[in-house]
Amino acid sequence: MLSKYLKNISPIFKSVLEVGCGFGRITKLILLNLPHIEKYVAVDLSPQQIANAEKYVRTGIDNKINDVDISFVVSDIRSLMLGEKYDLVLAAEVLLHILPSEIKEVMTQLVNLSKMHIINIDYYQEKIIRLAPHNFLHQYEKIYKEIPSVVQVRRLAIKKSGLFAVNTNQCIFHATKRTTKS
Repeated sequence: MLSKYLKNISPIFKSVLEVGCGFGRITKLILLNLPHIEKYVAVDLSPQQIANAEKYVRTGIDNKINDVDISFVVSDIRSLMLGEKYDLVLAAEVLLHILPSEIKEVMTQLVNLSKMHIINIDYYQEKIIRLAPHNFLHQYEKIYKEIPSVVQVRRLAIKKSGLFAVNTNQCIFHATKRTTKS
């Protein structure tokens, strides 16, 4: 569903920053399905996950992504200093680990790293509940709307299908900001 959604984003994005890439599942999915990408930066706070991601992403697809400048970076979101902006900033199942007292600051940082599109995939419920000691439900739409450079926010429910389909309450949150020259 994510790669299909990303294919319909206009204008086409050529640079991607993925925050919280884990072992590279989403990274590989995007690189295999979106051939217009020229630069991809995958970030995770775990050195082990970055090593896993680099191996997993490059296994079996090097010949398909030869022209893509791919970087794997060890960093947490708050310390991320890249010196450039990206057409798409992506965080899949990452923001739910951010404390409620820090979520707006982190989301603002992601918006600031983007030229235009910010997408996060996370769980959503109208009522805020605490899932586990390290997981939080946030009101992403509301927070994006509080960030001055964001001009539009969309929420798309992820529908699971098949025999064992379960409603996970996952959504794609897509924020668009005013275009910038950088």
